Amino acid sequence: MDTAAFVIDNISSEITAYDEIAEKMRGQLADLPAEERAELEDAAVMLRRLRAGGDRALLPITVINRQEEKPR
Repeated sequence: MDTAAFVIDNISSEITAYDEIAEKMRGQLADLPAEERAELEDAAVMLRRLRAGGDRALLPITVINRQEEKPR
């Protein structure tokens, strides 16, 4: 590979940091009471389903350009 060592080191450090965060989160989840953990898992399932659905209704947003356009 012709990739600079600092790039590989940086990405490796990011992966390690994410792994550490994920491990900490798993520990926090394991420490939750069973009822709270079940509620959290149910909410996560619902969010995944909503995000996976392609038929999301978009909010009706009106864009107002507050800057005058210069004539071309």
